[in-house]
Amino acid sequence: MPVVRVPDEAGNTLTLLEVDGIYRATCNSVPDHESEVRSIPTWLARDDDVLVCAYPKSGTHWLWEVASMLMRNKAERIPGVKETAMLELIQQSRFDNLPSPRVVNTHAQYGQVPKDMLDRRCKILYMIRNPKDVSVSFYNHHLNLLDYEFTGAWENYLPRFLRGDVDCGSWFDYTLSWENFILQIPDYPILVIYYEDMKQLPLQQIERIASFLEVQCDDTFLQQVALLCDFNKMKEDREPLEDIDDWRGGKSTMYRKGMIGDWKNWFTVGQCDLFDRVYSERMKNSRTNIRFTP
Repeated sequence: MPVVRVPDEAGNTLTLLEVDGIYRATCNSVPDHESEVRSIPTWLARDDDVLVCAYPKSGTHWLWEVASMLMRNKAERIPGVKETAMLELIQQSRFDNLPSPRVVNTHAQYGQVPKDMLDRRCKILYMIRNPKDVSVSFYNHHLNLLDYEFTGAWENYLPRFLRGDVDCGSWFDYTLSWENFILQIPDYPILVIYYEDMKQLPLQQIERIASFLEVQCDDTFLQQVALLCDFNKMKEDREPLEDIDDWRGGKSTMYRKGMIGDWKNWFTVGQCDLFDRVYSERMKNSRTNIRFTP
């Protein structure tokens, strides 16, 4: 397994899996993880598959849970955690044996997902979050999940994030990849959802997702889904399922705050200026509408 330790300016390393030049999170529970990840584009889809796509720490758990409840037409907690249906963290045999309709999730760019899904025009739910909040959340994730073996400081982490020296690579490359896909195939069934809209108008956004998925349901059902998928309720129900031995101090922070604008508690003026300069250059031709303030 090509495990690499990627350093920052201070020499603090992040332990990652590198597959064909792309960094991934390591996963010791998947035999021959490298080969499984490399084979993902060849996996065979079903017409009713739903793919949840988001860069790490952008609400993947949240959106996967909402979509799973809608597709099952049951306002009840989904058995298992998000990782049990995440393309990069399961074997192909697991993917093949998931019951239909399959709701799977990924942090991969569009060219790294099963080609058969795209050929069949399987529905895609694509979540985008303010990358300043993403960077703060990702830093805490890397710091607290022991598999990363990371102890670096925030001031050295932000340049790492901006370069893309993290699992799943650059936020900019990821976001532009999916934006380019949408522009190239404008009639593809993909629904773009902004994290901030889901946070501020959850019922409205869940109704929008249900309509896109062609799920027939009433307002009472949608309200029940919204209540179960509230961040604090998910934190209460889901965090006890995490293996505490995987986390620093024996306490999971998979669900940390889930708030909008926490980046303001972390960024200095200089860091904000640096981020804004990089963002302006990398996203100068982008049509993605990021909201940096609530």
